Amino acid sequence: MATEWMNDVLKVTGVCPIIARCESDSAKDAAKALVAGGVPVVEVLQRFDNSMSNLENIAKEVPEICVGAGTVINIHQAKEAIDRGAQFIIMPGFGHQVVEYCLKKSVPVFPGCVTAAEITMALEYGIDVVKFYPVYQLGGLSVLDEYSGTFPMVRYMVTGALNEINFLPLMKNQNVLAAGGDWMFTQGNALVNKDFDLIAKNLRASVTAVQDLRNQMAIID
Repeated sequence: MATEWMNDVLKVTGVCPIIARCESDSAKDAAKALVAGGVPVVEVLQRFDNSMSNLENIAKEVPEICVGAGTVINIHQAKEAIDRGAQFIIMPGFGHQVVEYCLKKSVPVFPGCVTAAEITMALEYGIDVVKFYPVYQLGGLSVLDEYSGTFPMVRYMVTGALNEINFLPLMKNQNVLAAGGDWMFTQGNALVNKDFDLIAKNLRASVTAVQDLRNQMAIID
C-alpha cells in the first residue's frame, strides 16, 4: 500500500518535502531533485492558483515519486486532488467528510490533530499517523513528549515554519515520523534560481542530520 511505502521512506529520512509556491515550469524538475536527494515523497500545498496543476504534472511526469496534496480543507479539494493523481491527502485540521471520503477511496489521509480529542477521533477511524501543526506554536517537544506517553501508537508529521535548523530538535521524539517543510527549496533561493542540484544537496544534508541524530540517540539508549 502507498501509505506503508511512504511511511517507510519517511521513517528512514525523517523529512517530508513540501512544495508551496512554485512556477509551473519548475514543479517537475523540483520533484526529480527530491528523488535525487533521497526522498521520493512530496506534499504539494493547495494554496495557489497553479497548485493543483503542479500536483498533476508531478504525478504524470515523475512516477518515481509519491505525490500528495496538502492544506486540503474540504471534500471538493480532496476529490479533485485524487482525480489528478494525489496518492495521499494531508489536512491542516480534522474534517470528517474528507477523512471518510479518503478512506472510502483507499487513499491515505493525514488529518491535523493537536488535541487529545482529535487524536482519539483519528484512532477511531483507524488512523495512527497525523499531522501536528503548527508544532512550535502549540508547544513543540514538550507537548509531543506528553502525547507520546498517552498515545504511544501514534506517529506525527510535524510542520509549521520549520527550517533546516529548527526542524532537527523535533526528531528527538521517537514518535515524530517526519518534519515537513520547504527549506530544501528556499535555502540559497534554490527553487527561485532553478538550481535543482542545490535542492538535492540541501535535502541530502537534512536527511544526513536526522540519521546522525538518531544514531546518537541509539548509542545513548
